[in-house]
Amino acid sequence: MNRSYGIALGISACITLAACGGPAQPADKPDPSLAPSGPPAGTAPAATAGGTDGPSATSTSDDVTKGTAAVKAGDWTGARAAFEAAIKKNPKQADAHYYLGLVMDKTGDRGSAEKSYKTALDLQPDLQEAAENLTAIYIETQKYDDAIAIAKKSLARNAKNPEMQLNLAFALSRKGDVDGGSKAFEDAVKLAPNDARFYVGYAEHLAAAQKTDEAIAKLKQAQRVAGDDPGMLGTIGYTFKTLRDVPDCIAVFDKAISIKDNADFRTNRGQCKYAAKDKAGAMADLQAAIAKDATFAPAHYWYGSWMHEDGKFAEAIAEYDAYLKAAPKGPMAKAAEAKSKLAKDKKKPEKPGPKK
Repeated sequence: MNRSYGIALGISACITLAACGGPAQPADKPDPSLAPSGPPAGTAPAATAGGTDGPSATSTSDDVTKGTAAVKAGDWTGARAAFEAAIKKNPKQADAHYYLGLVMDKTGDRGSAEKSYKTALDLQPDLQEAAENLTAIYIETQKYDDAIAIAKKSLARNAKNPEMQLNLAFALSRKGDVDGGSKAFEDAVKLAPNDARFYVGYAEHLAAAQKTDEAIAKLKQAQRVAGDDPGMLGTIGYTFKTLRDVPDCIAVFDKAISIKDNADFRTNRGQCKYAAKDKAGAMADLQAAIAKDATFAPAHYWYGSWMHEDGKFAEAIAEYDAYLKAAPKGPMAKAAEAKSKLAKDKKKPEKPGPKK
């Protein structure tokens, strides 16, 4: 049940944000840029839940055993009650504190989770799952020095822990230590050479350092080990898109769509096809995306933008409205509203001039 500050893998590159990309201001010619307005979930590094095996040590009480069973069943309320009962009976049960931290983490109470993980580590310094989760929280809350300190202490005990090495790499990267981050990512990928997440994280680190060619090379390594995992392929394709590597973006989404065809993949591939000046192919992808999921907001936004560009204002307005219905507070909502207004102004018939 450890969490690493790695790549969050959904089935898509931007499915949970309701939209990805879009110009901040309206324009007669919609911005064809591939850059998103914000990092979508599934592509930007984010903490991800690991498996459900928990600490390697045997459970120290029946309450802990009961709680872990509840965790595996997704019963967070029951799990919390069991772990709190275990701690009440024996406050020095490290695994009970760790699991309680996991429950609080999973249910959004990061402050309580941090406290529980720290207590677990105070009681059992070699409990690496607690250390991994605590470093992930510290990275998320931008406490990079704290994350680095714990990661290094943990790696001193177990230098071959790839997840902790990855956490160290992200902490150094987020702190702005380009050389230190690069070295840590190199060490991480050596520990997990067949895990595409590590290469994608390394690529994003290099991209942030404006080392685009090196970042693309790491993405290609990620692609080679990703196999037929559609979520990972979507993440790789999206990252190619943000780096403006249009041919590789299209190729990766071709493969992802052949495995799992969905609105998100179609929309991302459509944007890359548009950048490749294949507007017909881009429009076809968006039509397919909307047909597959009429509630997928980004497809409506981009389809509306490209209809707008062609002077088809009524159709564009309908698509902007569809975006706003699906994602009224989405990252491109303001742009959709402004563009809709612009399209409506363009659509208005000219007033007849004075009679001569």
